[in-house]
Amino acid sequence: MRVRLLEPLLAGALLALPAFAADVTVSGAWMRALPAHLPAAGYFTLRNQGKDPVSLTGASSSACGMLMLHKSTQSGGVGAMEDVASIALPAGGEVKFSPGSYHLMCMDPTVAVKPGTSVDVTLSFSDGGKTVVPFAVKNAQGK
Repeated sequence: MRVRLLEPLLAGALLALPAFAADVTVSGAWMRALPAHLPAAGYFTLRNQGKDPVSLTGASSSACGMLMLHKSTQSGGVGAMEDVASIALPAGGEVKFSPGSYHLMCMDPTVAVKPGTSVDVTLSFSDGGKTVVPFAVKNAQGK
């Protein structure tokens, strides 16, 4: 009888756990800290080892006043950055977030964004999954 009483409790506990994006891995996560409260940028690689496409739809961190998905572009020798609503990750594919390309833009970084530390970033995906990733904080030279 006790086992049957525990089943609903265990099921409820499992539902309360955060969902993780199916078959998506994150590697090489780091954040570039700049002086004087300038925005910081986050870089990493996403890999989709699954059979279905998924999209990165957002990011958040208590270390940033606002954390946005961004893309840097070059056109006619002029650089620009723009917000993006989502970033597609095809089945079996990979997307690299790097300087001059996709990146996370950390506006109003807190004192936690200091070289030599680590900050947690929550990545959200179109399948409803979320994953928390530690980002190593490095200086402007990436060291």
